[in-house]
Amino acid sequence: MKPFYIYFILLLALITSCKEDQNTNSIKDLPKIAIAGLGIESSTFSPALTTEEAFHAKVGDSVFTRYPFLQPDSLNRKRAKWVPTLVGKSLPGGTVTREAYELLVTKSLKLLEENKPYDGLFFDIHGAMSVVGLDDPEGDLIMRIREVIGDDVLISTSMDLHGNVSERLAKHTDLITAYRMAPHEDAIESKKRAVTNLIDRLESGKGKPAFKAWVPVPILLPGEKTSTRLNLAKVFMQKYLPWQTKKG
Repeated sequence: MKPFYIYFILLLALITSCKEDQNTNSIKDLPKIAIAGLGIESSTFSPALTTEEAFHAKVGDSVFTRYPFLQPDSLNRKRAKWVPTLVGKSLPGGTVTREAYELLVTKSLKLLEENKPYDGLFFDIHGAMSVVGLDDPEGDLIMRIREVIGDDVLISTSMDLHGNVSERLAKHTDLITAYRMAPHEDAIESKKRAVTNLIDRLESGKGKPAFKAWVPVPILLPGEKTSTRLNLAKVFMQKYLPWQTKKG
C-alpha cells in the first residue's frame, strides 16, 4: 500500500473518531428531563369513586404517545434526554380512592428514584383532583416528587385553566402554564408550551426563576360563564393574552 493511501485512511479514521466524540459530547450535554403526572377533574357530588384502572396509566416509552410534540422526529424530543416515568389521565369522575392514588404515586416515585438525577421535570396534571381523605392532591404529589428528585430540579407544570393552584403547588413548581381556552381546544398546545419553556430555560442556563408570587384573585364565576368564548371569561383572556405575548 502506498504512503498516500495510508495517510488517507488515517485521516478518515481521525475524522470519524472526532465526529463520534462530538456526537457523544452533544448527547452528554443534553438536559435530562423526566415526565410524570396524574390528572382527573373530580366531582365531589358524584356518589361514584374513581379507581386506578380509570387513569389508564402509561409507563416508560408508552408515555410519549400522549404527546405529539415529543415524537421521535420532533424538535423537542431531540433537545433533551427524556425519562418518561408514569402519566395517568382519567375522564371526569367521582373522588379518587385513596388506595388508587397511593398506588399510582408509589409507582411514579419508584420510577423517578430509579432514574435520577434530573435537570428538569415536566409535571402534567389537570389540577382538579379530589382524593378520599386528602386535601390538595396535586400539591401533595409534587411535594412528594420534590422529596425524591430534590429542590434543584427545574419543574414545569401544565394544567387546566380551571385547575386549583394551591400554595403548596405554587411553592414546589418553578414554571406553570394553563390552557388558554375553554372548551379546552388548546390542551396539547399548552403542554407543548410547558415543555418548551422548560427546555428553553435549561438550555439558556437561566434555571429557576429568581422570584415567584402566589396571589389568589377574588373572582368567582358560575360554570356557564367560564367559557372563554363568552363574557366574562372572554374579557379576561382578551386582556391577558396581549400582556402575556409582550412579556414572552
